[in-house]
Amino acid sequence: MRKEEAQKARWIKNSSPPVRVSEIDERGRAYGRGSRKSAQARVWIQPGEGEVVVNRQDFLTLFPREYHREHILGPLVASQTCGKFDVTAVVKGGGLTGQAGAIRLGLARALEKYNPDYRPPMKRHGFLTRDARMVERKKVGRVKARKSPQWVRR
Repeated sequence: MRKEEAQKARWIKNSSPPVRVSEIDERGRAYGRGSRKSAQARVWIQPGEGEVVVNRQDFLTLFPREYHREHILGPLVASQTCGKFDVTAVVKGGGLTGQAGAIRLGLARALEKYNPDYRPPMKRHGFLTRDARMVERKKVGRVKARKSPQWVRR
């Protein structure tokens, strides 16, 4: 009988959601790591005027396409914190789209660590999910991953 009660208590304890606390370092920053395709990003946020710096450059010069800029700033818009945080990111590998996706995931994770109340709106928009799609490998006897050589009748 006691085993069943202990097991029931354990189940109730395990079924409750984890208690999330903010993780801020001594400089007042929160850190998040993101990756997409072959790009990895390390992102720090701290209260400020809303400056976004990527690899010590302004992110407007690094990402000329409007789509990439909107993609990166998505978590700030979802959590309604535009202009409240300075974002510093270091990103390596991949192309512009992969780097933008990596920064977005790192920024979302950093915002969640700064304040766990930002989690539900970002989760709803899918900003905390890593995009698992990778480049498919080239196969033997094929031109690319799926493209076959031109078929010749004779």
